[in-house]
Amino acid sequence: MNPPLITKKALLCSILLSLFIIVAIIVSTIFDSRTKIVFCDVGQGDAAYIRIKNKYDLLVDAGPDRKVLDCLGKYMPFYDRQIEMVIISHWQKDHYGGLLSLLDHYQIGQIVTGKQMDLGKIEKIVKQPIKITFVDNKSRFNLFNDRLSFYWPINNYFVLSTDNSASLVFGFAENKFKVLFTADTPTSVLNYLPKQEISHVSILKIPHHGSKTGLNKTFLKLADPGLSVISVGKNNPYGHPHQEVMDTLKALNNKYWRTDEKGDLVIYVPN
Repeated sequence: MNPPLITKKALLCSILLSLFIIVAIIVSTIFDSRTKIVFCDVGQGDAAYIRIKNKYDLLVDAGPDRKVLDCLGKYMPFYDRQIEMVIISHWQKDHYGGLLSLLDHYQIGQIVTGKQMDLGKIEKIVKQPIKITFVDNKSRFNLFNDRLSFYWPINNYFVLSTDNSASLVFGFAENKFKVLFTADTPTSVLNYLPKQEISHVSILKIPHHGSKTGLNKTFLKLADPGLSVISVGKNNPYGHPHQEVMDTLKALNNKYWRTDEKGDLVIYVPN
């Protein structure tokens, strides 16, 4: 008779070691109070996940499809099924397409979007009774002493919610660390943003996946980011990011991260 390939003792040790590793990971996650920011690789679309102080979950856009679930599965604690806030910057599918998949797997506290959004359209997409909060350039949120500050659209500005110029532009700030989210904002809008608020940011989400209509040298100089992020899909049919944008980044020696080349970007905000 051939001896067993693995003894009961070895199997038990393997199981115990696996359990120890799992418990160690859970404990280290629970006691890590740093805010985590993830720019998700969701293909040709936008999605960024922020876990604030290991207590509060914020999702900025939901990508084009269920790929956003893969990102949350990697970076959101498996035992947490509540996303307190989802911000939809504007209502094109590459920004909200994953919303239905989210609703099948997570409870969402509220959806934040622009005031020009048609509530009836949201209700057709979101069947559950979820709080909808409409924002403009005067809207502010305090989240565990972190700040969400919206800069665009201005209160009396109105276009269709699917128009790129309707995109929400806002900053997320913790202490001196600041991320500027720009969705698909065109350069014509960037000129109206409050210069003091958008200057010298830590992270800049490059507008419109690196489209040549979404970034210019003047704005990039003003933002002066420590790192720029281009959320873009491989071999997309739009030619994003445009060579002109890449040349601008390189001319200013601006460090950048492309999700189509490097995948997810994970950042921990220093305490």
